Amino acid sequence: MYHTGDFVYPTDLPRRFLCRVTEEESFRVETGTAQILKLAPLEGPWPEGTLLVRPDVWVRAARRGCTSAGLRAARSEAARSVRPKARGAAA
Repeated sequence: MYHTGDFVYPTDLPRRFLCRVTEEESFRVETGTAQILKLAPLEGPWPEGTLLVRPDVWVRAARRGCTSAGLRAARSEAARSVRPKARGAAA
């Protein structure tokens, strides 16, 4: 079971994008309990404020101990991997 504030990676994307669970809805199904999760991407190509919606079986938990310090490091690394073009460079 996932809870608001948990950190996860959607598994249906071409690479891992760290997200935080902002909302979860649990419901009973024949085989047990299922969840629909609203995820706030902390990195990736989405504009600020984007929410992704995924069933719980389409996400994986981020490593245990994923803290705000770890998130800052992940964001910093993601920012370094996207380098702006030099001024005056051809497109």
